[in-house]
Amino acid sequence: MFDLLLREVNIEREPAPVDVAVNGGVIVDRRPDIDGSALQEIEGRGRLLIPGFVESHLHLDIALMNDWQVPGRPEPYLTHYGLNESMERRRRDFTEADIENRASTALEMAARHGVTALRAQCHVDREVGLKHVKILQRVKEKYADLVTVQIVTFPQQGLINHSDNADLFREAFRVGADVMGGASNLDVLENGRVDWKGHIDAAFDLAMELNVDLDIHADLGIPQTVSFNELETVYIAQKTIERGYEGRVTVGHACTLGVALPDVAAEAIALIKEADLNIISQPDLYRLGREDTHNVRRGLTRVKELLAAGVNVTYASNNVRDALRPMGNFDLLEEGLILAYGAHMDTVEELNTIVRMSTYNAAQALCLPNYGLEPGCKADFVVLDAPSPSAAIVGQVQKRYVFKNGRVVAANEMVSPFCNVPV
Repeated sequence: MFDLLLREVNIEREPAPVDVAVNGGVIVDRRPDIDGSALQEIEGRGRLLIPGFVESHLHLDIALMNDWQVPGRPEPYLTHYGLNESMERRRRDFTEADIENRASTALEMAARHGVTALRAQCHVDREVGLKHVKILQRVKEKYADLVTVQIVTFPQQGLINHSDNADLFREAFRVGADVMGGASNLDVLENGRVDWKGHIDAAFDLAMELNVDLDIHADLGIPQTVSFNELETVYIAQKTIERGYEGRVTVGHACTLGVALPDVAAEAIALIKEADLNIISQPDLYRLGREDTHNVRRGLTRVKELLAAGVNVTYASNNVRDALRPMGNFDLLEEGLILAYGAHMDTVEELNTIVRMSTYNAAQALCLPNYGLEPGCKADFVVLDAPSPSAAIVGQVQKRYVFKNGRVVAANEMVSPFCNVPV
């Protein structure tokens, strides 16, 4: 007797539908026509089964800070730095209950859309102290059976611009943080200079001292030109190799790589591959290029070139209905469609790749153990109302069933307004 038995589900690269059996929250068998019964049996009818979506970069503590029932900007778009200042001002009104309620709602929304693991960027600085970390740790524990959460210490007000910062970040790991964060463009010194190399060095020092993974925001701008040694991601790759931290470093955004000339970009990508960096593309279409008067640029990294070089590339929601982006639904199928348009990924294989980017690639970036659809993997998976990954992206289909540890945590269906029956 199995705990769960899924009948006739499609799995990418399987030649025919298979059954999947689960016991104790773990996949124990996967093949056609499994003989046996289960406490819960679900007919897949040829629907696609994928491992759970992995949200690899989300600012969870500020998510939904705009009125999520009336989405949109509460004030006109300023500049990126202007938006950051607005967010700094508005976050001073956050109460503990406010942060907890918004983060809880966000995790529930994400789970309904098939997210089973999530890396949460979380403000740590002298103004808010460890308040955000402590609250997200509480939410993480509360929703452990719904979504696996990793907390990243995000240095909203810098890392090297004050002597007390390092101790504050060390304390954050004592109260629940999991990953060392970085944001080299936010470390503004007293003279107004941004010391991005010093910031990256300090982030490496703390990550290695604490023996944790490193997740850095880098190359967020799109200047007209950039040289090889001006790319922050190049410096991060060099330091990763120098310090022997290959496989443990993730770079979010990497937009500046998109404006590099082809030969510079190719050299940088080769180094990124050598350093075994994870690259997370963000939906920066809404933010970057706003000052361009013609030939408006997208603000995406070189997704296709990075993938072709064998780099582990994923994508994420980043900001959802907050001061920086008033859109988003914690839905990686939706973000995947945006990426397909922005990165010009429209072949069947490229669309299939987008689904792999938000599942297997993202799981690799988060170093998730026992992830996938093979026997022995955790039973964290999603049944999609589509026969194939490309059909799921193009059709923006329902996540019919979402499972965490072999248990249904969400069941979605569309109801026809004409006949009032599920379709």
